[in-house]
Amino acid sequence: MPSVRHTSCKAHIWEAGNPQRSSTKRKYWRIDPKITRNWRRTSIVSALERSSVFDKGNLTDEKSIVNYIANPCTFMISLDAFRQGLSRCRLAPFYMFNSIQLLGLVLLGGLVAGEVSRRLCALPRTTGYVLFGLLVGQSGLNWVTLLHIESAQLFIDLALGLILFELGYLVPRNPLETRHKRLLAGCALSLTAGLLVLLLLLYWGFSAGSAVFAAALCTATSPAITIATCSDIGAKGERTGLLYTMVAINGAIAFAAVVFLVPFLIDSEPTSGFARVRSALGSIIGSIVLGGACAGLVLLGADRLEKQAEHQHLLILGTIVLGVGTAIYLEVSVFLPMLIFGILVSTIDRERKVVALRIANDARVFLVITFVFAGAALDIAHLRDYWLDAILIAVARLTGQMLPILLARKSIGLTAREGILLSVGLQPMSSIALVLLVNTQMLYGGMDAELVGMLMATILLMQLLGPLATQTAIKGFGEATRLRPSAKCEVPAENNGGTS
Repeated sequence: MPSVRHTSCKAHIWEAGNPQRSSTKRKYWRIDPKITRNWRRTSIVSALERSSVFDKGNLTDEKSIVNYIANPCTFMISLDAFRQGLSRCRLAPFYMFNSIQLLGLVLLGGLVAGEVSRRLCALPRTTGYVLFGLLVGQSGLNWVTLLHIESAQLFIDLALGLILFELGYLVPRNPLETRHKRLLAGCALSLTAGLLVLLLLLYWGFSAGSAVFAAALCTATSPAITIATCSDIGAKGERTGLLYTMVAINGAIAFAAVVFLVPFLIDSEPTSGFARVRSALGSIIGSIVLGGACAGLVLLGADRLEKQAEHQHLLILGTIVLGVGTAIYLEVSVFLPMLIFGILVSTIDRERKVVALRIANDARVFLVITFVFAGAALDIAHLRDYWLDAILIAVARLTGQMLPILLARKSIGLTAREGILLSVGLQPMSSIALVLLVNTQMLYGGMDAELVGMLMATILLMQLLGPLATQTAIKGFGEATRLRPSAKCEVPAENNGGTS
């Protein structure tokens, strides 16, 4: 989820690129929360004029640069889009809503859009959430700006942690041999999909570094769309559990790949290859240790609290907040610890003493905010300009995921039809890729603007079509319990994951 967050840097705004070539290079700005706090007292123009220029030399430490990009701590907007936003504000007064009113609008509007999508169009609710975000965001009415997204950062962080924890928790506990086969299949489909996207980007003439980084982003499947869609249609069964497993593997590989690639993209100072790899490994090891510590805290607390849902939910939520904050403080990835946290809790808690917090059922508010703000942050102009490129990237990604699954279908217990459906279900593209993309673009001047536009268009396309793809896969598996004729007589399952 896109975010604007205060970092340790003293500066407020940084203009990317060579100042002497500012007329030909796009300019990017990072907005400091101090500007937001003074928003009511000053105009955005005067706030920008008073801000100091960011000194890129402040980020000279290799580890700080890597984690600055890998963590969702900053977000950028182009100066051109910012000026367009100001011009729109003159037509529609920017002070139409205060922050509290806007949050209510997001929740109620998202609710209505989701129900219309579900009941009238037979589409997943998440599609309605994203479309409503496009309507009120920079692609439409411009009521929700990036400054508003920054003011809701607490909700976004909680949602991200909850989503990744629940994804890890929903990965089913299987025999060791079955886990091994699924791990190999998941790694194969991630690497093959990334390879095909890489070859396509290289064929189009992009640099090797940018193409490899973009291919790594394209390997990730959206955990939020998968969890929300599966919950809405009551997905329950072995194939659903396999889908969760593959989404978790895709995400872990994509996050790890970004951590490894960023040091080789950013040339802030001469550093040996060994030192860069060591920094990346340190971040991954730190993430594993942090995830294990969070799991230990929850397991210990659950044993003392017994099965009291309200208390255990508070325990899990507090642990997630503490874990995310600690990851930022230690300058390690915030994605991997929460995913590892959920997997460890599910694996170790064989007696099911932990009463897991379901974001789709117990904390739907976080999902609505996440998807609406994701739609508001994306610009439909990218899809208009690069729709054909986005389709080709999506096809290459689908092909790269489908081939390994079909080849390994017998080892993971799938028929050819189920293998195709599983590939379709993996199509939602993670909005976390948007955060990683714009943060890397801020420090890596070699990222081609055309490539960025293509990736933005692909993310938006998969945000719109991904929920329908996941719903189609679950219906094809025959595990969409709430879409069956007798669904009204059934009690919704507590655990949406498979238990094979």
